Amino acid sequence: MSITPLDIQEKTFSSGLFGYNKDEVESFLEEVAEALKELQKENNSLKDEVARLQKEIETLRDQEKLIRETLIKAEKCAETVKDQAEKEAALIVSQAKEEAQRLLNQAEQEREKIRADIENLRQEKQRLLLELKAMLSSWQNFLEKLEV
Repeated sequence: MSITPLDIQEKTFSSGLFGYNKDEVESFLEEVAEALKELQKENNSLKDEVARLQKEIETLRDQEKLIRETLIKAEKCAETVKDQAEKEAALIVSQAKEEAQRLLNQAEQEREKIRADIENLRQEKQRLLLELKAMLSSWQNFLEKLEV
């Protein structure tokens, strides 16, 4: 049976020839002691539960701290990787532009060489035509002299 503070305040003992009835007082004290024992057990159990929950909270806080630190490190690492990737990409683009410019310059040089070769061939053609015309003219003159 559970005893409340009101039960204790309202408890009355019948009085006998020499005061309160001893059996009633002892019985009530036993009930109060039993109720107090139960309250102490419950209080101890609740204290144990509070201590366990506080340890669990502390563990969770430690885990949260670790997760936050890990997240911060991951963000820093991601930023570093991103920066390195951007630098590498810029370097690759720069090298590609340099290579493209080199190829363009090389192609331009080859084009100019081909143009010069074409011009030389035209001039050679003109020279050969002139020589051929001169030779033909010379042969024609020779043949005309033979006919006379």
